[in-house]
Amino acid sequence: MKYLEHVLEFELLKIGSYSISVYNLFLIIIIFFAVKGITHTLDVLIKKRLAKKGLEDEGRGKSIIQLIKYIVYILGVLAAAKSIGFDVTLLLGVFAVLGLGIGFALQDVVKDLISGIIILFEGNVSVGDILEVDGLVGTVKKIKLRTSLIRTRDGIFIVVPNSRIVNEKVINWSTNTKITRFNVKVGVAYGSDVEKVKELLLRSVNEHEQISKRPAPIVFFNNFGDSSLDFEVHYWIDNTWQTEVIKSDLRFTIDKLFRENNITIPFPQRDVHLIQQQK
Repeated sequence: MKYLEHVLEFELLKIGSYSISVYNLFLIIIIFFAVKGITHTLDVLIKKRLAKKGLEDEGRGKSIIQLIKYIVYILGVLAAAKSIGFDVTLLLGVFAVLGLGIGFALQDVVKDLISGIIILFEGNVSVGDILEVDGLVGTVKKIKLRTSLIRTRDGIFIVVPNSRIVNEKVINWSTNTKITRFNVKVGVAYGSDVEKVKELLLRSVNEHEQISKRPAPIVFFNNFGDSSLDFEVHYWIDNTWQTEVIKSDLRFTIDKLFRENNITIPFPQRDVHLIQQQK
């Protein structure tokens, strides 16, 4: 027994007044595996709870799991530090001073870190959401403390600083209603049968399988343009990710229907006047 106590008290490393013994190392290993076990257990429990509610909360759940992991890891580090004799209060004070100094030097990084915490707490953006940032549309794949990973329609992964998501104008298509309204614009030549144009536009959207019938599509006669009569057809879809594909399909259909019914889509025309100067 005394031999075991002697082995546990054997110093592996000594730094100033602090020393790491076999016992401290053993305790740190236990804390490490305990933290891993706790985070894994919480991960499993939350996923099981989400499975009962359905997949709609999956992104939100992943954000919660990520936040809990960070908290558990921080507590684990503090527990490990305390086990080797460090004054945790002093350690927190040192971190605060360092954080203040680093904060001035790395303001953007700190801003991103704080924004990441805000995202994880508020839950306005979750893994799996479809975001539009500066005209770029993509699915959120990961939310970390400083950055978020977004996959675009082209399959390109983009790292976006969290401060941009929090502070800039960002559209979250996934937090809107289950269906979202979009529109396609088209101009027709002056003299066209506007009632026929309305009929053909409604027909083009009603024939598309992915466009919702309720709310019903609607056509707006927007303006008397310089070269055309301007129309917009508005419709609702539930698959936001496919919006560009659906718009393209509609344009193909509209062009076909207009050709079959002698409806002309004009191009801008300008009158050019030539002035002949006399010598």
